[in-house]
Amino acid sequence: MFYTVKLKTVIIIALIICALVPVVACAVTSAVSSDGVAVPIIMYHSVLKNQRRLGKYVVTPDELESDMKYLRDKGYTTVFIQDLIDYVYNGKTLPEKPVILTFDDGYYNNNYYLLPLLKKYDMKAVISIVGTFADAEDETKTRNPNFSYLSWGDMDELIKTGYIEIQNHSYDMHKITSSRNGAKMRKGESLADYEAFLNSDIMKLQNLMEEKLGCKATAFVYPFGAYSRESSDIIKKMGFLATLSCTEGVNKITKDPQCLYMLKRYNRPHNKSVASFIK
Repeated sequence: MFYTVKLKTVIIIALIICALVPVVACAVTSAVSSDGVAVPIIMYHSVLKNQRRLGKYVVTPDELESDMKYLRDKGYTTVFIQDLIDYVYNGKTLPEKPVILTFDDGYYNNNYYLLPLLKKYDMKAVISIVGTFADAEDETKTRNPNFSYLSWGDMDELIKTGYIEIQNHSYDMHKITSSRNGAKMRKGESLADYEAFLNSDIMKLQNLMEEKLGCKATAFVYPFGAYSRESSDIIKKMGFLATLSCTEGVNKITKDPQCLYMLKRYNRPHNKSVASFIK
C-alpha cells in the first residue's frame, strides 16, 4: 500500500514538471526577462534617393523598406517612446519584441518617403524636431525632400495619422560652435548659467509644440548625443520622462523610471542593414 501511494506521488510530481517545461521554454524566447524588456532603438536621419548624398546619416527609401521588412519578418513590433513611458509608469504592456524607429532633425523627406512606408507596413516612428528648422520652414513656400524640413503644419498632419510621434531635439542647440557642442556644458560655465541655458532653449521648443501642435514632448533627444554629467538632472526637472543618446546598445526596460534616461540607439548608415545589429 505504501509503495503504491509513493509511486502515485512520484507520477504526479513528474506530470507537474512536464507540464511546466513548455512554459519555461516560452519564457526563454520572449523579449521579457527578469532584468527587463529588451528594446532596440534604431536611429535614422535623412531618407533620399540621391546616390551622391548617401552616407552615415542618409539612407535610401529602398534601404528603409528593407529594414522594415526584416523587422516584420523577425517578429518585431514598432512602438513609440510614450509606450515605454506608459509601461513604466502606467502598467501598460509592451509587445513581445518591441523596437523603436527614430528619425532625428525633422527632415521633410521623412514625410515624403517614410510616412507611405509606415502606412504600408503598419509601423510607427518617432521624429525628433529642431525648433529653428521648423520655424524657418514655415516661411518657405518651396518644399523639396532633398533640402526641406518639416513645417509645423506638416507635423500636425503627421501626428494626426497615428503613425508618428514628435519629440524634442532642442530649439537651437543642433550646432557645434567654438564654445559649445550641442547641449553640452561649456568649459568654465557655472551650473546656474548652464541650467538657465538649457531651460531657455528646450522649454522654448516645448512651448512652441504646445502652441503649434497642442502637445508637449515627453522625451528629449540630445543633439549629436552630446551631454554633460549635469544635463540629466536639469532635464528631469523640466518634466521629461525619457532622454535619447547616441550610445549604441539594446535597452532593458524595467519598472524603474531611471531606465528611460539615456536610451541607447543604433545608428543605421547607408549600406549597413539593421540585420547587422538586430537579430
